[in-house]
Order: sequence, then C-alpha cells, then structure tokens
Amino acid sequence: MKKAIVAVPYLSGNGGTETVIKNFYDAVVKNSQESNLNWKLISFGGTKYSNWMKKWPKKVYKFSNKRIIQLMCYILIMPFLIHKILKKEQPTFFIATNPIIWTLAFKFKKKVSPNTQVIAWYHYSFKMKKVKRRYLSCADKFWAISSGIREELLSMGIADSKIYVVYNPISFNNIGLIPRSHNHNHFIYIGRIDYSGQKNVSELIEALNGLKGNWNCDLYGKVDKHTQEKLLKLANNETRNNINFKGFYKDVWSHISKADVLVLTSKFEGLPMVLIEAIARGVAVISSNCPTGTKDIVNKNNGWLYEMGNKKQLIQILNDLISYNKKLPNIESVKRSAQTFNYKNYKFRILESLRS
Repeated sequence: MKKAIVAVPYLSGNGGTETVIKNFYDAVVKNSQESNLNWKLISFGGTKYSNWMKKWPKKVYKFSNKRIIQLMCYILIMPFLIHKILKKEQPTFFIATNPIIWTLAFKFKKKVSPNTQVIAWYHYSFKMKKVKRRYLSCADKFWAISSGIREELLSMGIADSKIYVVYNPISFNNIGLIPRSHNHNHFIYIGRIDYSGQKNVSELIEALNGLKGNWNCDLYGKVDKHTQEKLLKLANNETRNNINFKGFYKDVWSHISKADVLVLTSKFEGLPMVLIEAIARGVAVISSNCPTGTKDIVNKNNGWLYEMGNKKQLIQILNDLISYNKKLPNIESVKRSAQTFNYKNYKFRILESLRS
C-alpha cells in the first residue's frame, strides 16, 4: 500500500487549518483502503488543543510552548527529523502546509526518497503572506484551496499542470438549517474581530452606520478590550444600540438561534470557511470580493459580493434587504450551493490530483 504523509508545524488547535485537517480525515483518510493509501499525520511542534488530530494515525514531535525554543528546534532538529522520516517511510506523497517543511522535504528526497512527490498545501494567500519564491520551486505539486490561490501561483510562475484546485471540505453531518428572522434584518459576523487588519471589522461598523430602518447585528469572535472600544467609538449611536459582541464560542453555530445574513469584510482570505459553514446552514452571505476564495463560494444562489473597500455598495445591499428591495435567496437554494465542498466531492478532487 502506498504511503501519504501530511506534515504540519505547531498549530494551536483552534484555527481554520486544524478544522480542515480534522475534516480531511473524515472525508479522505477514514476509508482510505478504497484508494490504496496509508495516511499519517506528522506534527513538528505539537499543539495546545489536540482534538483536531485525535482520529489521525500520527506522530507528534513536541518541542516547546515557548516561541524562541520552538524556533531553535525548527532550525536544529526539524531538518534531521524530515530527513529521517523520508529515508525510513519512503512515502509516495509528502504533503506539507508550511513552506519550510515542504522545501526541506523536496531537497532531502532527491537522495533518500527520489520517488516521493512533495505537495505544497498552503492555507493562506501566497502573496498576502509573502511566501518566498525560492520555496515555490521546491514542490512537485500544489493543492490550491481556491481559484484565487491558483491565479496567484500562475502569476508567480508556477506551471498550470502543477496546480490542483481542491478547495476545503466541510461536514454536512448533523447540520441543521438556521431559522431566519423573516424581516431580512438580522445580520451576523463570525470570526476574529480586529479593527483594520485582515478581517477589517471597522468596514462592517462603518457600513452599519449607514443603515436605515430596523436591524441588528451579532458579532461572534474573540476581541480584545482595546479593539472593542475602538469599534464602539467608530459606531454611531444607533449602531451601538443595535450591535452585540457575543464573544468566542468553540461551537459557535449551536449558539445562533436565528440569522438572515452573515457578513464578511475581509481584506484577504485563503478560502473563508465561515462562508461555507453559513451557506451549508441556509444562511445567506455578503462578502467583500477580496483575494482569495470568496468568489468560489458566493453566487446568486446564496448571496452577494461587494468590491473590497466599497462601503457604499455594502450599505446599499444591506439597506435593500432591510427595505425588501432585495429578496434573500431561498433557504434550500442557499444550502444546495454548498455541495461543492461536501466530503464526497472533496475526496474525488483529492484522489484525482494524486492519481494524475
């Protein structure tokens, strides 16, 4: 049986990458005998919360929780470990989420495991996270999590034949529909709450300042006191009365009793899983047309895109919903639009990329 290794650096256990790897097990690895592949997860550095890797066959190399010691271990110990793993395991596929890990594997495999295919599986924008070009020359294939990531790679000189758009998987098991308010006016935001960083929540607040009529918006996610105070200062009186900072929940969807629209104002993404999670529950979405991933998810069957930074356009969409000048797409239509990302379709894309 062929071997496939998925290699990751230290991950906290609460991020989007961890969710994808957890879902990857259920979608692809769980019944791997069908594809004649023996999978293993290798963690260089361990994790704070381990639930995401619990089901995986795995090897965890714990370094330290202290950042400086972690970095020393990556420099002094990790190269030796990667060399050892390749020599011993002789995997058919070595899939890495970190540029340094896949670069080391690519260089070592030439001598100790020449038949190994090194696959770069990056979960961010290559341009916004500024991956060095020398790392891009050290992979046999790339799993792109969105069409926007594919376009980035093409613009950076990667051959189209090396790129496979696989998206990310989401479980549809035990997912119920989220009821609507019937007034088109109950908005939600889910994610890390920053001011003008990647998530750009200040743009959402400024848009809410321009709304007319009755509405409310619940914001779910971790936020520090300083950021919350800045956002409340940016909000006008009506907005302050109509927004609620709900805090962080591990299983956030179980705490949402109703929602009409989820709004995302990001400056950049990889593939925003929160949009997929929303439409899978029948919640319509409004998102900035940011690099990358949003246009792979949002369409006329589930919501609207607005041009990043165009607050007037976002305000218009929200006001049109409140005043019923726009109708929300049918809840079943919204849910059906998420089928691209279900386990069956995801597994097919992964296995096709490996067969090729």
